[in-house]
Formats: sequence, C-alpha cells, structure tokens
Amino acid sequence: QNIDPQRKLTMLRVAPSNSPSVGPLNGATLSIVSFLYGSMFWQSTSLVDAAIAKLSPQLGQESFIAGLDGCVRNMDLIVVASVVGLVQEVTLKAVFVTRTYGLQALRTLVPNALLSISTMAIVRMDPSILLRIPRTMLHLTSGLFVEQVTQLMLDHMVEENFEVRRRFVMIPQVGIAVMMMMEGMHISTQALDTFFLVYTTGLWVYLTFKVRLQVYEICDVLGIYCFDIVTPKSKSD
Repeated sequence: QNIDPQRKLTMLRVAPSNSPSVGPLNGATLSIVSFLYGSMFWQSTSLVDAAIAKLSPQLGQESFIAGLDGCVRNMDLIVVASVVGLVQEVTLKAVFVTRTYGLQALRTLVPNALLSISTMAIVRMDPSILLRIPRTMLHLTSGLFVEQVTQLMLDHMVEENFEVRRRFVMIPQVGIAVMMMMEGMHISTQALDTFFLVYTTGLWVYLTFKVRLQVYEICDVLGIYCFDIVTPKSKSD
C-alpha cells in the first residue's frame, strides 16, 4: 500500500477516550456514579483508603502505600488512569509508525508538542491563570488543537502535505510562553489576561471563517449540500 507516512499519524491525534463509543461510555459512567453517590464522591478518598485497609496487613504500616491513606482522591484516580492510557496509546502507535515509516513521519506531531509544552510552561510560570480566566484558557487550547486536527484531517482527505510551518496561529502562544520564561521579563496580570482574551477571540473568529470556507468549497466541488448529500446541488446555489 503506497500511503503517505505523514497521513498515518492521524491516529496519533486521537486520544484513547475520543473513540465514538468509549468517550460517551466513560462520560455516562462518571455521570451515573455522581448521581448514585453524589458529586462529592470524587472529592473523597474512599477508594484508595479501602484498598490500603486491605493491603496494610501484608505491607505494614510503614510502607509507602500506607502513607497514601487520606491523600489520594477518587478524582485523582481518573486523572492517573487517563494519563497512563494516553501515554500508552501514543507511545505504542508512535513506535509502530516510526518503525514502519521512519522518523520523518513524526514531524506532524511538532505543532501538538509545541502546544502541550507552551501550555504547561504558561501554567508553570503563572499558576493562578486557570483560576483567573479558566474559560479563556480552555477555549484557547481547544481552539489551537482543533485547528491542528482539522487541517491534518483535511490534508489527509485531499492528499496534501501537512505543512508544519503554516501553523502560524501557534506563534502567539509559543511567543508569550517564551517571554514569561525569560528572566527579567515581567508581564502584569491584567496585560496577560487581556492578551489571552484578544488572542482567543481572534483565534475562534479565524477558525469560524476557515471552517465555513472549507465546508463551502468541499460542498461546491462535490455538488452536495452540507446537511443533505442526497439532493444534487446546482452551481447556481
């Protein structure tokens, strides 16, 4: 099969909980548990405490596991399981693709790596930013991720190369992260919050026009409507 290696990495963009069935199933399970035991169930440490109570006679009271009693919340277990699953999924597929198609196939992960590293750097340098402007930061990171994924999938569909250098919407994110990490560079909280608000607004305006234009062009080329692929679409429409 003569398939472009860089398109094979589309699979690396999809987290293990993003499949059509697993995602809703996990979400429904969390909702059912919250309904049955209350939302504060996730803030308690009942699961780990129960496990420690059973293991303590074998391990002893001075063991590391016994020291976790009352320290690990139930919600922390969800985070740990998600991180472990994500790392395992990405690692296994990255190794498979690298062995099959070579290291050059990993270049499409550069924008995603920059997004992850720059986001962690921003939060590391300003730990209170997610408390001050949580919605802005979540919309920003999700918007940057959506831009990368949609462009990668579109390039895969039309058999174009995914141009890493054209991810220009990442430049402000990486730039502000570098500035925050520079010694002697002080950015006020108000200026930082304003920057991210303007940046996020501009990003989603750009994404709206970009997606609208691409959907229009695809429908025009295929001669279909966006929500009705059965009725033929005339050029006059």
